[in-house]
Amino acid sequence: MSYEIVKSISRRKKDNKIFITSACNNLCPRYYSRWEFMPDKSFNEEKVKNKELYLFHGIIGGSYQLSNSVNENWKYAENKFYEYCKDNNISSSDIWDLPYKNDGNIELLKPYYDIFKGFLEEEKKGKYYLDSNIGIITKVNQKSLEYIRYYDNPEQYCKNFKKVFNDYCNISSQNKDKFEVSIKEYTLNKKMNENIEITKNVGLEI
Repeated sequence: MSYEIVKSISRRKKDNKIFITSACNNLCPRYYSRWEFMPDKSFNEEKVKNKELYLFHGIIGGSYQLSNSVNENWKYAENKFYEYCKDNNISSSDIWDLPYKNDGNIELLKPYYDIFKGFLEEEKKGKYYLDSNIGIITKVNQKSLEYIRYYDNPEQYCKNFKKVFNDYCNISSQNKDKFEVSIKEYTLNKKMNENIEITKNVGLEI
């Protein structure tokens, strides 16, 4: 199956333009290029009007696969949307299939896109880090975890919530359980650090 590996997405709200930097998975060596998603002059009015719905449709359908280098807002929205589907016993595949079962009516995706967009634009202040029974997890790689076992002050390992949540989602369920991984908020009084309740997602097998 051919798909685009997406390195970045940017929206220009003033003129309703979306730009994507991506590479086709079937080409080797991989070449990334920046292109405009559904330019006004190349697509009909209906598609241009609903281009965000078409992009959302492509993301949940796998035509546009977001790499780990994409802006954390988009990766966070994707991760949170799949969590929403799991929590509400909804199949993202069924959502993706809605236009095909209804004469191509892409606007049926709007209630779900609004949820996705809410996650995309969500703001959460504070400093957060990944805690575990082996210490603070400082980096999540494709095949391993990097951590520091002993620490006095976790502040230097903190990130914004979206980045930490995305790292959390890239840890396999097995390792989340094994190492008791949780997201914590950093506060000046470490005794007041709060566990953030996260529904466990199946992420990359590490």
